Amino acid sequence: MKLGIAIPHYGPALSTAADLRRFAVETERLGYATLWSGDRLFLPTDLHGEYPGVDYPIYAERANRFADPLTVVSTLAAVTSRIRFNFSTLNAPLYHPVILARALTTLDFLSDGRLDAGFGLGWMRDEYDTLGLDWSQRGARLDDLLSFLHTWWTTNPVEYTGDGWSFPSSEVGLRPVQAGGPPLYLAGITERALDRVGRRATGWLTFDAIPPEGRKAMWATVVGSAEQAGRDPGQLRQAVRVNGEPGESLEHLSERLDRLAEDDVDEALVDFFFTFTTMDEFLAAAARIAELQRLV
Repeated sequence: MKLGIAIPHYGPALSTAADLRRFAVETERLGYATLWSGDRLFLPTDLHGEYPGVDYPIYAERANRFADPLTVVSTLAAVTSRIRFNFSTLNAPLYHPVILARALTTLDFLSDGRLDAGFGLGWMRDEYDTLGLDWSQRGARLDDLLSFLHTWWTTNPVEYTGDGWSFPSSEVGLRPVQAGGPPLYLAGITERALDRVGRRATGWLTFDAIPPEGRKAMWATVVGSAEQAGRDPGQLRQAVRVNGEPGESLEHLSERLDRLAEDDVDEALVDFFFTFTTMDEFLAAAARIAELQRLV
């Protein structure tokens, strides 16, 4: 099982640009496979939608420092050479397909093909409302985006007719380093989301908070959808997020990773957002987990 780690580009550990670069260089040296970034436009003081966690005010107060994920990946790709990048998750329907296609292609180019693209719908309705987007159409927007990205990355000239918009036939000279574009990962636990993973993605993004039996049942849905679409389910990947809990020991977190490895998960990613508040603490924890997981 590969092991990735969340970039502390949100929350109190986001201190200086130099610290962020130091985190990337050090985690690459420690043997982590992937650096993962998240996505948040803003955190309203008066939330209108539903928060999937326990206490939104505490989360909002802690996470109100949030750097743009695309810019962060671009910056950290410049100071690393081996480690890959992914998103857990990029709230893809919030982006116009043309803008996101150009950005991801550029990141793939600048990172020498070290980019994966993890997409989700996002849980915050306020973000959609602020951008004038229909919350009820977020799944349809994601499907449209996936179709456009495939067209952008596999044809030239590029021409596309989407849902209420179109892209004129155009020469797109900058091509992704990875043939066919960066591998796409999709999050979600609904029947429709799991079906989309099986039909259209390289892998599934999920959480270890979901009981193993539930995760296996969901994975079976992904596999069944892949088979119906004529795809090889053996090529699909499963990446599981492991959020450190307040006060949790690193030894206990490592045991959670061990259980995922026993379940034949392809990659786990650890996030210390709820556990630590400084970059030095993040790096010390990253070093200890790397030791416990025998990365070094």
